[in-house]
Amino acid sequence: MTGKEFFIRAVRKSSSILTRALRKGANVTNRVENKTNRILMGTDPSIKLNKAVPFQKIYYEGLSLVTPLNPAMPAIGSKPSVTLLIPSLDNSSFFGGAATALIVAAKFALKMGRQLRIVQTVKTGDSVDLEAHFHSEGINIKNDQIKVISVAERKFDILAYIPMHKEDLFIVSAWWDAYLVNKLPVDKFVYLVQDFEPAFYNNSDQYVLAEGTYQSSKIIPLCNTKLMYDFMLERQYPEIVKDNAYFFEPAVSRLASGKLIHKEHGVKQRIFLYGRQNVSRNLFFTAIEALNIALNKGYITGENFEFYMAGQEGLPDIILESGVRIQNVGKMSMGDYIQFSKTIDIAISPMMAPHPNYPTLEFASIGSAVVTTKYSNKQSLGTYSKNIFMSDTDAESMAEMIKLAAEKKYDEKLRDLEDNVILSDWDDSLATPIIEIVRKFNFVIE
Repeated sequence: MTGKEFFIRAVRKSSSILTRALRKGANVTNRVENKTNRILMGTDPSIKLNKAVPFQKIYYEGLSLVTPLNPAMPAIGSKPSVTLLIPSLDNSSFFGGAATALIVAAKFALKMGRQLRIVQTVKTGDSVDLEAHFHSEGINIKNDQIKVISVAERKFDILAYIPMHKEDLFIVSAWWDAYLVNKLPVDKFVYLVQDFEPAFYNNSDQYVLAEGTYQSSKIIPLCNTKLMYDFMLERQYPEIVKDNAYFFEPAVSRLASGKLIHKEHGVKQRIFLYGRQNVSRNLFFTAIEALNIALNKGYITGENFEFYMAGQEGLPDIILESGVRIQNVGKMSMGDYIQFSKTIDIAISPMMAPHPNYPTLEFASIGSAVVTTKYSNKQSLGTYSKNIFMSDTDAESMAEMIKLAAEKKYDEKLRDLEDNVILSDWDDSLATPIIEIVRKFNFVIE
């Protein structure tokens, strides 16, 4: 080893030690800050600083997501807008359901010839070039047609106001944003239903509040997929039973950017896990157990496959009992994710939810075999693609589906790709429900 290499290795080691120490220190100080904040707010049961606290303080500190918004008069000369409430415009907003909410709201704004106003309700995200993002999705809206505000800093004793026109069209997706708008002086608002959100919680206050938003007579439900619509209809939520709801199929096909890349003989195929340990409905532990079983039973081998996972930063690589390593590539930019997807022969994307989930449709749209899970009325996704394998929610069943996906040859997957019904154009996806909803409001269509 040269002296220069020794020096660089020493610097790297020192930096690594310092990084770990700082991370541990930050974790400790964060816990201390959170603990003392709860004590001062009177919401920590371990130390009672005050004998009594006001209702608003204990309620909205405990349920901060529903801290109220207050209506305000609009600025003189301003016009009605399409107003989207969204948790944040941070980086995660450009994936999945949050990205769909932005697309839906932009499509409404363009159809009605209105400004798109985006209200961040949980966290104030960094400034982003929304025009470029919308352009990447085929939506021609300019930055000067978009206004972004935030009410994320509101507290029980720090009021937040939102200017309102009588003819504003409000759109929400997260249950707490539906709760907030339901309390405002609006007659109707569009509720973009993309998941059964009460299931995100144990039996709790949040479960009750989330499900309560589906009972409101103010909502016009717009369900992301027919599966989601049918799930809500089965549960007899009033506005869906009254045939006051709509649905669309998402335009998430990646086929325009290329098909699954064929591996030459002797080159390992790739298995990808949509691995989010912090999102319970993704069944992370069931999925890695299923991979462990599939390898132990010889359904797949480390000689034939490489293994990757993505979706959450900070997770370590996982070495399964067979010695096979699942490499975590964390969160990727959209461009990197699209290119990476072309190399994946089998995608494992469990989702204990009524909807298909976007990675399932995205990977199936380019010819990858996909293993996902059944749930409630979601028993088959064959209407989208013959390359989707449906598993029960246990690890043994998932391992069996991994085996079947691995047995499907490249030529078979490409042949079945021709029968796919996964949309690629948001105009095809949203045109009809948007026109019908706008007419329901008696608003003008551009």
